Amino acid sequence: MTSTPVSRSHAGTSGVAFLLQLERRLRLLQDTGEILSLSAQLLGQRLGAQQVACFDIAQALQCPTLQHAWSDGLAPGAAGEYFLGDYAARLADTLSAGQALAVSDVMNDPRTAMPAALATFARLDIRAFLNIPIAKDGQLAALFVVHSRAARLWHADEIELAVQVSERVWSTILRAQAESRLRALSASMETQVAERTREFGRTWNVSPDLLGVLNLDGYFEHSNPAWQATLGWSAEEIRTTKFLELVHPEDLPRTYAAWDAANQGQPALRFENRYRHKLGGWHWLSWVAVPEGDKVYCSARDITVEKKLEADLAARNSERERLWRSAQDLMVAIDADGCFAAVNPAASAILGWLPEEMLGRSIFDFVLPEDAAATRQALAQVTHEAMPSFENRYRHREGGHRWLSWSAAPEGDLVFATGRHITLEKEAESTLRRMQESLRHSEMALLQSQKLEALGKLTGGVAHDFNNVLQIISGNLQLLQLNLNDDPLAAKRIASASAAVERGAKLSAQLLAFARRQPLKPLVTDLAHLLRSTEELLRRATGETIETRLLLADDCWRALVDPHQLENVILNLAINARDAMDGQGQLTIELSNSVLGSDYAARHADVAPGDYVQLAVSDTGTGIPADLLDKIFEPFFTTKKEGEGTGLGLSMAYGFLRQSGGHLTVDSVPGHGSTFRIYLPRSLEAETELPLQLGGPVLGGKETILVVEDDVQVQTTVVDMLRGLGYAVLRASDGESALAIVGSGVAIDLLFTDVVMPGKVASTALARQARMLLPQLAVLFTSGYTQDAIMQGGRLEPGVELLSKPYRREDLARRIRHLLANGRHVTALHQYRAQLAPQPPAPGLQPGMRHILLVEDNADARAMTSELLAMLGHTVQAVGTAEEALPLLGTPGLELLLTDISLPHMSGVELAELAARERPQLEVVFSTGHAPANSGVLDPAARFLVKPFTVEQLQQALLAPAGPPA
Repeated sequence: MTSTPVSRSHAGTSGVAFLLQLERRLRLLQDTGEILSLSAQLLGQRLGAQQVACFDIAQALQCPTLQHAWSDGLAPGAAGEYFLGDYAARLADTLSAGQALAVSDVMNDPRTAMPAALATFARLDIRAFLNIPIAKDGQLAALFVVHSRAARLWHADEIELAVQVSERVWSTILRAQAESRLRALSASMETQVAERTREFGRTWNVSPDLLGVLNLDGYFEHSNPAWQATLGWSAEEIRTTKFLELVHPEDLPRTYAAWDAANQGQPALRFENRYRHKLGGWHWLSWVAVPEGDKVYCSARDITVEKKLEADLAARNSERERLWRSAQDLMVAIDADGCFAAVNPAASAILGWLPEEMLGRSIFDFVLPEDAAATRQALAQVTHEAMPSFENRYRHREGGHRWLSWSAAPEGDLVFATGRHITLEKEAESTLRRMQESLRHSEMALLQSQKLEALGKLTGGVAHDFNNVLQIISGNLQLLQLNLNDDPLAAKRIASASAAVERGAKLSAQLLAFARRQPLKPLVTDLAHLLRSTEELLRRATGETIETRLLLADDCWRALVDPHQLENVILNLAINARDAMDGQGQLTIELSNSVLGSDYAARHADVAPGDYVQLAVSDTGTGIPADLLDKIFEPFFTTKKEGEGTGLGLSMAYGFLRQSGGHLTVDSVPGHGSTFRIYLPRSLEAETELPLQLGGPVLGGKETILVVEDDVQVQTTVVDMLRGLGYAVLRASDGESALAIVGSGVAIDLLFTDVVMPGKVASTALARQARMLLPQLAVLFTSGYTQDAIMQGGRLEPGVELLSKPYRREDLARRIRHLLANGRHVTALHQYRAQLAPQPPAPGLQPGMRHILLVEDNADARAMTSELLAMLGHTVQAVGTAEEALPLLGTPGLELLLTDISLPHMSGVELAELAARERPQLEVVFSTGHAPANSGVLDPAARFLVKPFTVEQLQQALLAPAGPPA
């Protein structure tokens, strides 16, 4: 049946309190109409009904009359005659059996949906009702009704409450009637004895209360049938038993006192004690005893149920008190002004405030201001209906705040609320949200990284094959150039083709950078010094209309990075910024130290926590749309017009920084510019020298070189180049064939091998086994695609020499000549040192002791030359670069500068020129692997020591007078 629920009235403990209050008020009334009116009003208000009434006793159910009723003032009056017809006939048996009837909607209930009954219900504006019968001996004695204008669902505790009220009202009516009749009988005993006796007898027999007449000896001379109904004792048993023998032993002292008072003429009103039931147990009785002459007239009502309810209520109150004091949750009562009317001891543990410190104070003295508005709204809502959950923050006495989750309900003028401490849960939720957000960022970063990694593998493989093609083209062009015979048209075409090869090589290098497969030569670099040295280049690249600012911290850390590649990255970012600003704006390059924590690393899958040097490049250009930020590092992606860019600049930067152990991020707001942040791991090592830049003439030799290359066309081209330089060349297409040649015993001076080789023998294994057979063998690797075979963390292994494809004939010639010269020189020095140690040189050859400054970039050669000079009796200061030598030129007693010509950064020739200006008397000897005529030294009086030199040649160079070379 469909019904519209209404607010449920509170029962349970509060229902018991209502019954006790009703009982106390009814005891003060004697008039039946007043009893019915008051009880109807209180019950109606308690249940939220519109009408409550009681049918007069013994009225016909089909057409009853209501004389005593209560209405809320809005419903039509209930008093009057009713015609219920078939409805009453159907329900007569149910009501006569004492069963309560609850109808939630008369329109839908089959028991009420008859035309005649519905007409009556409609006239009286009744939609739902309760019928509470009072049946005695199978007959309907009275009927209580509760009416509601709206359909509603009657709950069990509401029905039970109505039954309890009806029974008490009915009992009170009977008691009031009995008492009234008893008083009337006493007042008019003389004149109405017959009538009084008749009525008394009727009341005597039907009264549910225990009525009796006591004599002064303590025996009931008369007792009504209610004694047997209530206590099981017959009238004869009551008459022959002294009443004090039935009283509970614990109640005897009070009963004796009341009995003595009655014997002295004092009535006892509502005196309570316990009487023994014939079958065992005890019943509580509430007595009214009136002494008159030598008799005491008594009336007792069984209040055992009420006493049990009172005991249960007391126990529950005690339990609630224990719960109140021991509860770990905060329990409070809040009055209509929003002040604490009660606070349990848990306040001290949760908030640090003592309960007495909170009583009488507004809750808003403790609620955080940020939560005050929501708390006011919740408090306004809970004054009308229960609130299952609400969260806010309370100030702690020692500072900070605590999260509380409240459940609250109104009761009278108070709001009772329980607050559970959920600060730890909130912190856990916050941590979980951060972890989920971090995981989301990590997943996105991982997907992006995986995508770029897949693209890297693809572009790396393409670049490898592309470099081989470029090497074939480049090699053949260079060979053709040697046979031009002064044909200007052919020279122009070859130059054009060579330029295209260089552009292709640059493109391939960018692809390898993105794929993290380019060979790096990282150095411990001072980035501030690097930026200052490139400032002028950046200004030229961006143009005069771009304001370029360098903001460099004074204490920046050093980083391990390939400085040449980093310069390219910075230049690319600057050019991109220039294009984004359309030639007008400000470019800012900042350098600072940065510490990336675990939280940052959790959001970025490609970075580890630690110390980093941060280089930020910012512009004031157009910015990058958010939907493009994930694509800008992909190769060939560009927003520039066709022909204005390849889309490889940022991808190259990304790959290079990842290969260097670094990290690259971008922040951009469309219309406000972009900031690229480069993070490079901090290095605690000392700054290292710049790599050797080979120059000088292109020379060949007569040594034997083994070329190992699987690409036939590349192999043919490089063999022709080397033979054109005068070298004897052997060739092999894989590692196994190359090992067979080395093992044959043929003399080989240098192994020139591709890194990526087919077959079972890798290039690194080939080099290692070849050197075991030929210890003095020089090894030069070449590749268009580097792999872990010769790399450690994306960097060349120490001591590994690599010539990247495509390479020029000049680069190949200089690198081979350098390796062969250094190899022979170091080998010779080893031999001379071994010969010199046991056999000092002849006195005729030993020069006088001299103070010498040695400058040699090869560490082995520097160490052994220093040792030889010391064995010859000289004082030696040895350094690896011209920059290190400069401050030593002023050393007192320095006589001679012995310097290599090919040095990192500043050459030996430049060093000698500076020395000549500062120390004109300082002797200078140049050490070189080239013939003096090809050394680039213009001074005809220069002295040379050609590598590899003997001990005798070393001695002669130190003694030889200045003059033109032989």
